[in-house]
Amino acid sequence: MGMALLFGQDLLTNPIFGFVYVWVWVGLVPISLLFGPVWRTLNPLRTVHLLAGRLLGVDPSHGVARLPERVGRWPAAIGLFGFVWLELVAPDRVTIPILLFWLSLYTVIMLFGSVSFGQRWFSVADSFETYAVTMAKMSPWGRGSGGQILLRSPLANLATFRPQPGMVIFLVVLIGSTGYDGFSNSSLWVRWTQNSLLPTVVVSALGLLGFIAIVFSSYTAACLLAGRLTHSSRRTLPGQFLHSLVPIALGYVTAHYLTLLILEGQRVFITSSDPLSRGWDLFGTAGWGINASIVNYPGLIGSIQTAAIVLGHILGVILAHDRALALFPRRAALIGQVPLLVVMVGYTVGALLLLFTE
Repeated sequence: MGMALLFGQDLLTNPIFGFVYVWVWVGLVPISLLFGPVWRTLNPLRTVHLLAGRLLGVDPSHGVARLPERVGRWPAAIGLFGFVWLELVAPDRVTIPILLFWLSLYTVIMLFGSVSFGQRWFSVADSFETYAVTMAKMSPWGRGSGGQILLRSPLANLATFRPQPGMVIFLVVLIGSTGYDGFSNSSLWVRWTQNSLLPTVVVSALGLLGFIAIVFSSYTAACLLAGRLTHSSRRTLPGQFLHSLVPIALGYVTAHYLTLLILEGQRVFITSSDPLSRGWDLFGTAGWGINASIVNYPGLIGSIQTAAIVLGHILGVILAHDRALALFPRRAALIGQVPLLVVMVGYTVGALLLLFTE
């Protein structure tokens, strides 16, 4: 893919676009569900960092400075917003110069930060790694007290989700951007964009920010109200209930990107045989066609998408219920769940409306 990025032609048939926007961004979800947080192993920049540390005489584990704990996952949250902005808003995002600029900036930030702060920088700043680790919490794989790999319920895995600074924003951006992506394909949004006096990029930016703001304000308001009703500390509640948003995010991603991964994922595999658009057939796939038989079953697709959204919200409600019982006094636990329940029902209705207006 490096050849396609650096030497390939600036055409839609260049596989680098599908590799970044489909294989990496969307494909990380099923891979993480099946095998855990694999991006830690797959990320080539971790290997480059180890080599750079040796060349510079810097301990790759610790770097040259200590990263403050309060930094949390804020760099990853900011990086995620930068990526979804690139994917959904940036003009000419499917062109080599724009993608090369973004990947170069991402590489410089990752390597400079890792040399400065050690390998921990990847854990807190790499949006893809944080994304993979978060989705992997829904995996049936876990680790026992002795570090051994074992099978356990995804809900038990999610209960170990440790809130860190910036993670609320990270998940809010993930859910809000996925919702906006679905809405931006609706005829209503297309008409608004076409009839607006503002440039398309401005309208798209406002739409993306609006969806993120709706998710953030509704979720934090529900947590604050739950704290008020139960006379509990309101400052920590958004982090304490954050794990309940993970299955919701997974449901949204599955519903909106399932067919994209299946169809465009094949296209990337096929065009990878000719990364420079010179008529090559490196892997013997250049003459293959895309198997689009799945589009003949719209009812099945709709059922899977609906089930993903509904199941994600059901799991979110269960997780929020269990956490409320653990955090709030028993007499107040029931009333304390109501705000979050109302918000999650609202998310469910909104997600289904978006799904069937695409």
